[in-house]
Amino acid sequence: MVIDIHAHFPGDDPSFADRLVDLLPQAGIDRICLFSAGPVFRHASNETILAAARRFPEAIIPFAYVQLGEDTPETIDRLAGEGYRGFKITTPRAAYDEEAFFPLYERMEISGLPLLAHTGPLARTPHERCMRVNSNWMRPICLDAVLRAFPALNIIGAHMGVCWNEEASTMARIHPNYHVDLTGACWGGWRANKSPEFFRHHFFWEGAWDKVLFGTDILALEELLPSKKFHDDMIAAIGLPPESRAKVYGGNAARLLRL
Repeated sequence: MVIDIHAHFPGDDPSFADRLVDLLPQAGIDRICLFSAGPVFRHASNETILAAARRFPEAIIPFAYVQLGEDTPETIDRLAGEGYRGFKITTPRAAYDEEAFFPLYERMEISGLPLLAHTGPLARTPHERCMRVNSNWMRPICLDAVLRAFPALNIIGAHMGVCWNEEASTMARIHPNYHVDLTGACWGGWRANKSPEFFRHHFFWEGAWDKVLFGTDILALEELLPSKKFHDDMIAAIGLPPESRAKVYGGNAARLLRL
């Protein structure tokens, strides 16, 4: 099973879910995790994403966007009870390791659901002036204290930290509950100038590829096929053995999602 762990649901396309599900077989993707990136990106609401997952339960896995600094621990309990299969955070109101956020992480740990956290500099958007954005608050190392405090909370650091790659791979090596995805823009993004040796350098230890997950990071439907192809070409060039490829493309995600 191929599972896309990281994809977005744009907020202005009512036919998005139907067209996405029709396109998934062409992309060679069996199931896709959808979530919002919040108001700064004008994405669909949590409720819209959950409704799409209920319509297409064999294809769409819904994650709930959580706004650190606004949502409460009770919000986490409610979202877990409504049927979301994971949580997504980005653009926090302070660094990820701000202790005021720890009660939310505690409830996430209790839920048993994984948390996907944006890591790295955030792309600029026309709407970001509506909120305080500080990419430094989203460095992989800002999740270190969270991982130590909540060892049963599985966290996926998106984009391998973008420019903080060494932090991201080191965190994956030392923390049993930290994982990364290799997502980037469909034309490559931060990955465009990375050689296969770059990835071999960062994931050198035994079992390293157990900590890596496939995702497309689509922001629009037309990005799905080129993003999947870029990832396929990248993984092929790295030369992973079949068992490691299977884990990256779905096995690791299935384990975290308890599928």
